[in-house]
Amino acid sequence: MEAAAESVLVTTADLDPPGPTILYVNPAFEKMTGWSRADVVGKSPRILQGPHTDRRVFADLRQTLLAGRAWQALAINYRKDGSEFFMEWSIVPLKDSRGEIYQYVAVQRDVTGRIEADRRLGEAQAAERRADRARTNLARYFSPKLVDILATKDQPLGPVRRQVLAVLFADIAGFTSLAETLPPEQVVELLRDTHKWMEKVIFAHDGLIAGYIGDAILAIFGVPEPGDQDAVRALSCAYELQIAARRWNRKRMLRNLPAIRIGLGLHYGSAVLGDIGTEQYVEFTVIGDTVNTASRLQQATRTIDCDLVVSQDLVRAVMDKAQGSDQQALLQRLRHHGDLAIRGRSQAIQIWTHKQG
Repeated sequence: MEAAAESVLVTTADLDPPGPTILYVNPAFEKMTGWSRADVVGKSPRILQGPHTDRRVFADLRQTLLAGRAWQALAINYRKDGSEFFMEWSIVPLKDSRGEIYQYVAVQRDVTGRIEADRRLGEAQAAERRADRARTNLARYFSPKLVDILATKDQPLGPVRRQVLAVLFADIAGFTSLAETLPPEQVVELLRDTHKWMEKVIFAHDGLIAGYIGDAILAIFGVPEPGDQDAVRALSCAYELQIAARRWNRKRMLRNLPAIRIGLGLHYGSAVLGDIGTEQYVEFTVIGDTVNTASRLQQATRTIDCDLVVSQDLVRAVMDKAQGSDQQALLQRLRHHGDLAIRGRSQAIQIWTHKQG
């Protein structure tokens, strides 16, 4: 025991206070605890306990040892200088020739390093799980390219703020009536199919999907950072969505499925955006008159003979930012419609329209 690398402590067999009494400790005990043999012999092992020692771990000690079985536990103990450490105990009864217990031998190990390593590992794993959840959440909104960039930021979407951006609403025309005639499984399949190709187009133009609202998609351009080309990218995305819708409908017709018309609304202006919700559920959202107006413009495609309605504000932003031939190519497809009364707004707004050929 003198040469043992692990701490060894021998006590009397009387378990009732003030016992047991320490009879012997080896040099490894002295090194681990800072207590010398002269300090502890004749005293109770309880001198190793302190304020943070959870005494519940000793609840079954007496019963186990009196039954002649070995007892093991992990507890916070204290060195002579008052510092804490985690000790792993193994106490074994010693029996005489008559089978009676006359002493106990405790082998003690300082496992503070192992506990700390486990704690750091647990924190690292928890941080990795949080990062995975955050990355998965970002993937709901952004293209894979932007997810890779944003995943490295502590606050990828930034604080709640007011910002000027471009807003696009895309909606399946007549979806409510269509859904009433289809089995639920086909309704969900239709939505998934539609959202899949829309998502691809929106992400290709660096748009952010701010939400799926029934059969509609709300996309914004200018997040995480606003840029000069937000309105340009939004209008380009709207045109590309129309082209993608035409290709999709050709495939549907080959399967003897009816063509689906997609209505698009585009507006440009100020909105409030950021994470909202509770401690249990948080979701990124964008709200404000600009969003409401874009939704109303999309709804206007049902009464106006067109597939895309664009506000004068977005057209003006494109004119300010697009250069030369790019500006002409984007704007020449639009037809000036005039004023449109918007529910919830006191004044009408000027709009431009586009219809697929």
